[in-house]
Amino acid sequence: MALRNWIGLFLMGAINNLPYVIVNSAASTITDRFNEKNLVGVVFGANVSLSMLVKSLNTFLLLKVSYTIRFIANGLIMLVGLFGIAYAFNFGFAIACIAVVGSSSAFGENVTLGLLSRFPSSLVNAWSSGTGMAGVLGAALYIIFGCVVGNGGDKQDKLQTLTKYAFLLTTPVVLIYWLAYFVVVKRPAETVENKHTDSDSQCINTTTDSDINTTTDTGKEIAPIQGDEDDVSENQPLIRSESGCRRLLRCLKMVLWLGINLCAVYVFEYVPQACAAKVRPSKEYHIGCPELYAALQLCYQAGVFVSRSSVQLYRIRRVEIITALQFVNMILWIMDVHYKFLPTAALPALMIYVGLLGGASYVNIFYTLLHDGQFPKEDRELCVNLVGLFINLGIVLGTGLETLLFITVLKDD
Repeated sequence: MALRNWIGLFLMGAINNLPYVIVNSAASTITDRFNEKNLVGVVFGANVSLSMLVKSLNTFLLLKVSYTIRFIANGLIMLVGLFGIAYAFNFGFAIACIAVVGSSSAFGENVTLGLLSRFPSSLVNAWSSGTGMAGVLGAALYIIFGCVVGNGGDKQDKLQTLTKYAFLLTTPVVLIYWLAYFVVVKRPAETVENKHTDSDSQCINTTTDSDINTTTDTGKEIAPIQGDEDDVSENQPLIRSESGCRRLLRCLKMVLWLGINLCAVYVFEYVPQACAAKVRPSKEYHIGCPELYAALQLCYQAGVFVSRSSVQLYRIRRVEIITALQFVNMILWIMDVHYKFLPTAALPALMIYVGLLGGASYVNIFYTLLHDGQFPKEDRELCVNLVGLFINLGIVLGTGLETLLFITVLKDD
């Protein structure tokens, strides 16, 4: 069963993130198609614009809704976004449909991470490895599409054809997504009905099993959980009442440091990805196929795939070190866009490094949330959903920063 679940969760991760990655890989092409070269950051921003909303809905309102309904809905949202981008008639409509695709990826991520709280923590590596593979597949497929339509003909016609068929040919993967969830993954019985979720969605008093003192057969009392200060009689069990709002604040406090680091890493890695669109003039590299931007996206995604698959081989606890290294990367890429001092041949290796750090931060943080004893089992689903919100905060801040840079100091003449 363990191998079966690993395969199923790997497939779900790969499909969930595939449309999102193809959008990012196509960002330069989409802006070129509608003559909006300086708005690459807007494409990245649109891809995450609804993510905070849908993750908040899942975290605070939908935890009582069955996983089956949420996964079916997510697949349908994915299809709407893909078809919309394929047939976009102007830049504004394309941006709206990109937002739909991004919301699907974000919603599916939070729902699946919540589902993983019911599985052995080692399976987080299956999901994260799948999301990393989505990056490699998405970037590689887009390069292949670009090669197929890249020879001869009018430039605008080629861009329209590339965008249309890249997204249309992606739509069948939604069937694989549903098959992985309904057929391949063998879910624990308790995940069929979401039971302990009332306190996540509204401020009501709740009681959890872990808050109750019990006694052994010999009459020896088991000590109350750490932090309970209420006096209890020798023969009366301890019952701690905690409102949903207090639980939310307690869990937020527990995950705040991890969330801040994940947010910062996403800010620092999204700027280099956008910089790849302007890092060199096209006349220096655009000979044949592939073009540099898509190739650098593939390098980034390859780094993400390797590091997101690494946690069971090597675990990093000091995630703030990754954050600091990614900040240095961002500064290096911004300076290179402006001064062009790095050799072009070095850029793929540097972009792989960006991906390695980003993926390592993601998988180690979520492995910690689902594995370490400092996060109580009954709180893990809420904790991973809260940290998921920090991902999108980081992406929004990162895309905002790159857009600001592109319309000011890094603006094309």
